[in-house]
Amino acid sequence: MVDTDKIKSLLPHYAVMLVVVLLTTSILRTVLGEVSLVVEFGVILVIVLAYPFVVRRLGYAPDVWK
Repeated sequence: MVDTDKIKSLLPHYAVMLVVVLLTTSILRTVLGEVSLVVEFGVILVIVLAYPFVVRRLGYAPDVWK
């Protein structure tokens, strides 16, 4: 069975992560022009892997990530 409380606690963090990815790739394309897919994927991977760590260090992590 799906635990809706976990989903509700994680949803804002995934939304923020999506916005950060979109803003970062947009800025990357604006500054560097045409960027290869491999570079964009690398940047996205770094953001997605670093976000939970940064949120935990700042003390804003949901209980599911602690």
